[in-house]
This record gives sequence, structure tokens and C-alpha cells, in this order.
Amino acid sequence: MFVQKLNDGIFIQKPVKTFHFTDETDIIDISCSSSDSLLSETDQHLCNDNCALIKVKEVLDPSFGMYVWPCAPVLGKYIWHNRKRLKDKVIIELGCGTGLISVLAAKCGAYPILTDSKKYGPVFKIAEENMKLNNIDCKDFEIQELTWGYITPFIIRNRPIDFILGSDVFYCPKDFEDLIVTVSYILKKSAGAEFWCTYEHRCSDWNIDYLLRKWDLCCREISLEDFGADRFSVAGHDLPGLKTISLFVFSYAK
Repeated sequence: MFVQKLNDGIFIQKPVKTFHFTDETDIIDISCSSSDSLLSETDQHLCNDNCALIKVKEVLDPSFGMYVWPCAPVLGKYIWHNRKRLKDKVIIELGCGTGLISVLAAKCGAYPILTDSKKYGPVFKIAEENMKLNNIDCKDFEIQELTWGYITPFIIRNRPIDFILGSDVFYCPKDFEDLIVTVSYILKKSAGAEFWCTYEHRCSDWNIDYLLRKWDLCCREISLEDFGADRFSVAGHDLPGLKTISLFVFSYAK
């Protein structure tokens, strides 16, 4: 265990989690370690073109993004299943949290831009540490503040994006339209881009169909069975919410 100070508060860092993404039908949590060193030569040797070993630091903190939520490994499984599509592409991760998704995207050959709201400032430190922990060179990724619903200079000036990635970003209904505004702007600006998103069903009354029509988006659901994520255990943990997790691919409708 480690004690880490962020924003004048004391937070307890949990053991490092190790995720092993493979072409098999499950995602296996190889081990937990309290070591914060870079991946060992032994760990690196375990991986080849058919698998990716990723270590993630988490911190015990009320902020949403300080630990890996169940949706993240499911999205990671879809990314790994489609890894050839990400090679040499630019991706932007919304609500990056620990950075697990961006680490995996980088391992697939993509250039990730990790984003989160300024109010979750400590998240950026954890995400950057996790990129470095997995031997992702600082020139091969960037971190940007992005508040959903605001068309910031970063979004206006940024290069075209090939894929937007978001794990459990539809969490607070009050943020849904702001999120969709941001996604719509990026997709409209980047011809042919897609938004890959995992969502945990929390309330049957939540519906975004009218927002999709309003902001010219369409989406389709991808069966978890199609990419081997239809299991009760993901990343070595029993996740009661797995059966309520869905994966959607959004695109610009016009």
C-alpha cells in the first residue's frame, strides 16, 4: 500500500491491478502487486501480438475516476478485439479516470488523448502515472482538460479524431446532453469517426434517443457475445452488473 497526497488531501493507494487482454473469451486479472515499478522483463515477456498486459494504479478516493469501474474492462475487451482498426489512429478518451482505456489504445498502436474535467484534477496525475507505468513514452500521448458541453480552443484546434472512447460516461443524467454535445461536435468535425462507449444500466427511465436526434447522432448496440465479454467474471472479479452493461457505437447521422 502507498499513501499519496493529492490536492492537500491524504489518499490511500490500493495495490496495483494487472489486466491481461487476450484473444480468449475472458479478461484475466493476473495478479495484484503493491509495487509501483515499471513492468518487469518477465511481465513484458508474457505478452505478444495476441495479448496485452496492463498495470493500473488506483486510489481510494470519492472521485469517480480514481479506480477502474466494471465498464472499463468490457470496453477494453472490445478495443482489443478491434485493435487492428486502432493502429496509427488518433483517439480521444472522455472521462479518462485511471487511463486504463488509453493505455490499451496506446498498446494497440493508437495515439491517445486523455481528457477529463478540470474539477477532477487529481485524476490527471493518476492517469499519467499509469501511462508511464506501462512504458508509454510521454511523446506518444497527451493529457487535456475537457469539460463536456463547452467547445474549447483545444477541441476547435485539435487534429481530426478517428475514435472517441468512453467507459461509463453516461453516469449522471444531468451531464448527458453536455456529453452528447461534445461527442456530436467531434464526430461532425472528424469524418468517419466513431464513439465507442460502454454503459451500465442503472435506471430504466433513462433514455437518450431524443438527444441523439437533436444532435444528429445515431448508435447501434454491439452484443457482448460478439467480442467475448459476455461472462460473469471480467478481469478476474465477479461483477454482478455485467449483465446490465451494454456497448454502443455512435456515429454522426448526417
